[in-house]
Amino acid sequence: MNISIGYLPNRYREFTQDEDGHFPFAVDNTFPYVLSVGVYLPKCDDNFVPSWMDNIKAFPLYFYADIDSFLKNEYEEILNTSQIENRYLTEDKKSSVSVAKIQDIEQLLTTFPFCITLGCVGSTVVWSTEEDVFSVEQREWGGKSKGYVQKTMVIEPKVDMSIFVIGHDGNSIDVLSNQSYFSTYENITKTLPEFVISSLCEFG
Repeated sequence: MNISIGYLPNRYREFTQDEDGHFPFAVDNTFPYVLSVGVYLPKCDDNFVPSWMDNIKAFPLYFYADIDSFLKNEYEEILNTSQIENRYLTEDKKSSVSVAKIQDIEQLLTTFPFCITLGCVGSTVVWSTEEDVFSVEQREWGGKSKGYVQKTMVIEPKVDMSIFVIGHDGNSIDVLSNQSYFSTYENITKTLPEFVISSLCEFG
C-alpha cells in the first residue's frame, strides 16, 4: 500500500475559524508538526489506520464526528454493538455532534469504515490520542467572515498528543502533533505498518 507524506506550510497552522481556512475548527494552542498523509481512505487497507494507531500507542482514541440525522441510527447501532462509549456535544433534528471513545484495535476496525463514509460525505471527522479534548463553543470567525460568531468545534490540545483529521472526500489524513513520532519524515516512517510504502512530498 502506497502513501505520500508532506509537512504543510506555516499558513496551515492558523486555526481561527475561517471560510478560507484549511481546518474546520479552532485550536487553543499551536502544534509544531502539521502534515498531510496522502491516501484514498475508501480504497486503503482496512488495517492501515488501526495498526498505525497501535504502533504509536495512541489508544484510547476520541472520535469527534458530525452525524447527519439520516445516519444517526446506523451510527448508534455500530457503537452499541461494539459497546463503545459516546457523548453528544450538540443534538437537533438535522444533525448531532458526537465524541466516541475507541478503546482498542478491535473497536477501531468496527467503526472506522463508517468514519470514512462520514468524511466522504462532507462531515467533519477528527480524532485525538489518549484524551478527549473536544468542545463546541461560540467563536468569532476570521478572514472574510471576520466578526461573525457561531458554534465552532474547539480543540484544547494536551502535552504529548496528536490530532488526526479525515481530509476532503477521504483523500488524506491530516496530522497535528506535538509528539516526536511526527517530528521528521524518518520518524514517521518508523511508525507505519510494515505493508505501507511511503514517499516524501512537498507542499508549496
